[in-house]
Amino acid sequence: MTPEDRAWEVVRRAFEERDSEPRRPRAGNRLGLAGAVAAVTAVVLAALSPPGHAVFERVRKAVGVEHAAPALVALPGGGKLLVQSAESGGTWIVEADGAKRELGPFMDAAWSPHGLYVVATRGSELVALDPQGRVRWSLARRSPATPTWTGSRTDTRIAYQSSNGLRVVAGDGTGDHLLAANGGWIAPVWDPGRRFTLAYYSRGAIVLRQAGGRVVWRRPISIRPSQLAWSSDGRYLAVVSQHRIDVLDARGRLHRTISMLSAELRIASFRPGSHDLAVVVRHPSRSEVRLVDVDHPGNARLLFAGPGDFGGATWSPKGDWLLVSWPAANQWVFIHGTKVHAVGNIRRQFGPVLQLAGRWCC
Repeated sequence: MTPEDRAWEVVRRAFEERDSEPRRPRAGNRLGLAGAVAAVTAVVLAALSPPGHAVFERVRKAVGVEHAAPALVALPGGGKLLVQSAESGGTWIVEADGAKRELGPFMDAAWSPHGLYVVATRGSELVALDPQGRVRWSLARRSPATPTWTGSRTDTRIAYQSSNGLRVVAGDGTGDHLLAANGGWIAPVWDPGRRFTLAYYSRGAIVLRQAGGRVVWRRPISIRPSQLAWSSDGRYLAVVSQHRIDVLDARGRLHRTISMLSAELRIASFRPGSHDLAVVVRHPSRSEVRLVDVDHPGNARLLFAGPGDFGGATWSPKGDWLLVSWPAANQWVFIHGTKVHAVGNIRRQFGPVLQLAGRWCC
């Protein structure tokens, strides 16, 4: 057992004992599950590594339940966020000033370019709506899923999956057509370096294909991916699987392999304007967020860690803040370098959050 594992084992036992002991809450300082988890996390970060000691006080003050903000009053870094609730089955928009608006019973929500509109699914419909929740158009399709929008303010395309394959439609709802009958069920991703060009998984390969149908390249891979993610400059495509990430370059050549055999990789997200990849990692008793420079993977560093599962991670538009959803603590954690800001009572504000939908936008 490594020193890191021993530290986690000590903390895990302390957490379980603390959670199981009945206590009478003191007025003004009711420490429930969120408080126990937050306190344990501070200990863990301090125990993991020398850099952990440096951020211990900041983290302790940020995620301790008595210091976490009781409600979301602003998004650090500005912009606006799409949130999907498991309880209400609906989608919310969170504005930069913390204002929240429920769009309605929509799923799989994603922003249009510049955040002018939202595309989502509702039963057997693909729906485009404005930020006030008004439906602009809809398409009746069997089992639509994972829509994603790209383009300029005046010329856009939406890719989405349906029961008969991967489809593409114009942003005004016209020209819907089948792009690939075997588009897989991994969410497709638009290439930011090429106009209307899409990467997707099909029959043991990653395929890059123009919306008009021409295949740019096809790269066979030996892993079964769970997610695809482009760097914002279109130079790298991260192909994420359970224990490995294959990083392909813009021509489909293998640039780098990142392996984590002792942990489960959950999600990866490139920091805008960089080749830094935030990776959510799940161990048996804890989760971590690590930052990996795919050009220099030896520089990987721990950003945050805590007991239980993390629900997702997304970067702010400028890439200066990383938002991590932490259901076990009923918190969102905003990370900026060594600065950590936590917001509690997430379930009271949104219900159980199924995912941080789309991107932190605009």
